[in-house]
Amino acid sequence: MKRDLVFDFGLHKGEDTAFYLEKGFRVVSFEANPELAQACRNRFSAQIETGKLIIMEGAVAPASAGDTLTFFVNERSVWGTIDRDWVERNEKAGAASKKIIARRIDVEEVIREFGMPFYMKIDIEGADQYVLEVLASFPDRPKYISIESSKEDLGEVIAECDRLRALGYSRFKAVQQEYIPGRQGVFTRRNGEQFSYTFPADSSGPFGDDIRQSWVSYEGILDDYRTIFRKYRWLGSDSPLMQLPGLHKLLWHAGKLANIGFPGWYDTHAALDDE
Repeated sequence: MKRDLVFDFGLHKGEDTAFYLEKGFRVVSFEANPELAQACRNRFSAQIETGKLIIMEGAVAPASAGDTLTFFVNERSVWGTIDRDWVERNEKAGAASKKIIARRIDVEEVIREFGMPFYMKIDIEGADQYVLEVLASFPDRPKYISIESSKEDLGEVIAECDRLRALGYSRFKAVQQEYIPGRQGVFTRRNGEQFSYTFPADSSGPFGDDIRQSWVSYEGILDDYRTIFRKYRWLGSDSPLMQLPGLHKLLWHAGKLANIGFPGWYDTHAALDDE
């Protein structure tokens, strides 16, 4: 494991990569949308020149997809995907996509080239499970890993937690994402220096022990998600109650003030046992 290395699967506009760089990590970031990739090459030109950042432009997919594949660029840029089911879901939500051809990125080759990272953020709509499958072929694992979790299917979330446990992860956190934008904190760089940071819109936030909530066991994370899905049933974006005018906004502010964490979505963070 390369303890100074982070993989950012889902570069987008660089919201998370900027934080990892600020922490003092080397970063390899992945982005299939060529416009976003170019914008980040411009934004992080200094870090690219010094070797602190490498941007891999292309779509993460298994070898069966071929050397190139269709990527769907969505008008909501965070919803770009290779998964046609996700495209249909996005269209039902009123967000149209356009097709481009992207080169395929082989995750196994990337790991062999750069090494196993200390932390791996996985947020690549519809291709997250492929990355977990690749990890199973390596004896080493990232110390920390995170993956965006479903809001629609508790069984799918449980299956993700099962995969993470099979990879050797034993400590978990269900991290509410709705209130991360605008959150401020003081963090420690790898060299021990402290710095202040404010997370922008579309950021996934901190990782590992920088997340200020306790780690729980496998059984604990399943209990947490069962509670979360009970909230979704009554307070999720598709629930009849949430169709009442103004209620979503009211509950959003109330949840933020009370630190309850609804409505919203979650990332599952996992950690290996301390050595």
